[in-house]
Formats: sequence, C-alpha cells, structure tokens
Amino acid sequence: MKNVFKLFGLIAILAIALIGCGGGDTTTTETTVPADTPRTLTFGTDCKVTIKSNDQFTAAEWTALCDKAVGAIERGYNSDYMPAVNKPNFENKFRNYNISIVLLKTATYDCEVKEGNYTTMYLKISALDTVDLRPAVWALCDEEAYHQP
Repeated sequence: MKNVFKLFGLIAILAIALIGCGGGDTTTTETTVPADTPRTLTFGTDCKVTIKSNDQFTAAEWTALCDKAVGAIERGYNSDYMPAVNKPNFENKFRNYNISIVLLKTATYDCEVKEGNYTTMYLKISALDTVDLRPAVWALCDEEAYHQP
C-alpha cells in the first residue's frame, strides 16, 4: 500500500512539474536582442552577410527579418540595371568585405551607408520588402555615404 501512495505522489509531482514548465511547450514570445546572424547568399561564390540589430525580437520574428534582409540583397543583385557592373559589385563586396546589415525598427532613412563605414548598411525594417539596395552597394564600393529616403 505504501508503494501505491509513493507512486501517486510521484505522478502528482511530475504533473505539477510539467504544468509549471508550460507543459513542454518549446515556443516562446520572449523578446531579446538577437545575436549577430551570418547568412550565405545564393549568388557568387562564398558571398555572405552578417545581419545585426540592437532592437528586440522574438526568435521567429528575427528569423523572418533575416530572410527578408537576404531577399532585399538578392533583389538588388538581380536588378536589370547595368547587370555587367551590378553583379560584380555585389559579388565583390559580399565575398571580400565582411558586409553587415543592421536592421532598425526606427530610422530616418529606409537605407543608409554612413560616412567612413563602408562595410555596413543600415536598413529600416518597414522598408525591407521594397528597398532597392543596388545604389547602397554601389556606394559601399565607391566608399561614399548614401541614404535612401
């Protein structure tokens, strides 16, 4: 009889522990500042970008934003504007210069390359689906500041 009570007690403790841990739910809505996220691009050979932010996101939001940032880069690469110049510019910068993209919830510009920092583009999150990164990448290549309203 004592063993039966011990068994029921153990079952009750396990049930309470599972309920207290969210029933084993592994999804989270907790927001944090994400770790820098390296991504490989589909064009060129060894073309990469590191995506960063100081804003807070859930893990799912951050994954989706990184996907959108990569999509914006690849959209710029595939631009019909002067492809004989455009594609080599993208391949050179994203292969050889450790380019970073900083995603911002609030920003003055949709896209910005700051004076003196020609390895980083700053992108407003709300513009990721429409921003044209071709001029920004060309500015990186020419070591010129640039902003897109």
